[in-house]
Amino acid sequence: MAERLLIRLGDRIRNLRKKRGWTQVEMAEKVGIDRSFLADVERGKRNVSILNLDLMAQGLNVSLS
Repeated sequence: MAERLLIRLGDRIRNLRKKRGWTQVEMAEKVGIDRSFLADVERGKRNVSILNLDLMAQGLNVSLS
């Protein structure tokens, strides 16, 4: 169950990033995180903290919800 949630979250982040036409490198630089960390999040391999989720939401200009 938790693994599916992480995969869905990663898919959502990847879709929002691609919708803006950003590479992982571009988004990571805008948000202030490492590209490999972002890649792991997008693949559902990281249990990301609420603080990092907030950084990504701000960078993507979306609400955290």
